[in-house]
Amino acid sequence: MRTSAISERTYQNLCNLIFRYSRISLGTGREGLLASRLGTRLGKLGLETWESYLEILNEGKNMEEIDILIDLVSTNHTQFFREPSHFQRLNDGLLAQVLQDCPQARQELRCWSAATSSGEEAYTLAIILSEFISKHSSLANWIIEASDISRKALQRAEAGIYPIKALHLPRPELLARYFQRGSGPFEGQCKVKSQIRDKIRLKRINLFQDFYPIEQPLHLVFCRNVLIYFQPESQGQLVARLFGMLAPGGLLFIGHSDSLVHLQHGFLPLGGGIYRRSD
Repeated sequence: MRTSAISERTYQNLCNLIFRYSRISLGTGREGLLASRLGTRLGKLGLETWESYLEILNEGKNMEEIDILIDLVSTNHTQFFREPSHFQRLNDGLLAQVLQDCPQARQELRCWSAATSSGEEAYTLAIILSEFISKHSSLANWIIEASDISRKALQRAEAGIYPIKALHLPRPELLARYFQRGSGPFEGQCKVKSQIRDKIRLKRINLFQDFYPIEQPLHLVFCRNVLIYFQPESQGQLVARLFGMLAPGGLLFIGHSDSLVHLQHGFLPLGGGIYRRSD
């Protein structure tokens, strides 16, 4: 089934819906991107026009279909140990500094992977923390809240199954320590062991919902390669909320594609996309 081209008016209406429910701002001239991500969905619904799809989204506040829309337009690119300098710097001294600056963190270090996608970021952080606690008595316990707006991505995170060749582990012994190798039909894949899966709380969270079901204060927040998809006003609102959730001395990590340069905030920049709440 061949769908029609997206008219300028319909494209803008779709963009408005996406922004309303996710704050993702597609901007102008991205009709082709939207068509490539949503075309299969129109086929499954038996629709030939984008106007018909818009009617389904608007009829009766169809939240189930809107959730599918947001899933399809969300960018879920991630990998284990992505932007490795963040994890290296945690290991090389930043984590010890947080434990020194935040007395509560020594009893339970609270972390949030705020756009965890399919879970690789959260599991990477879990490996780092597990390795740290095995060598240092200064950290008693830790927990990672991991959230995303995409239900499909969270389902993959919950399964915790990944191709071995996609792990990009810095040391080979980490594979046996934290993953179970698959066999038979699962040859070439591995599953994250329960010793760290059980430390991660997966939740579906829209970063612009009124309330976050996240225990506070937090000591580490990873919100990487997310700000770039929001308008400056939305970026400022989100960064202010994250600042308020962090304990003094806590750290915010943003992606290399993100920037706080044009935003007013109270963080102390440490370089490389790392910021400390310093008050």
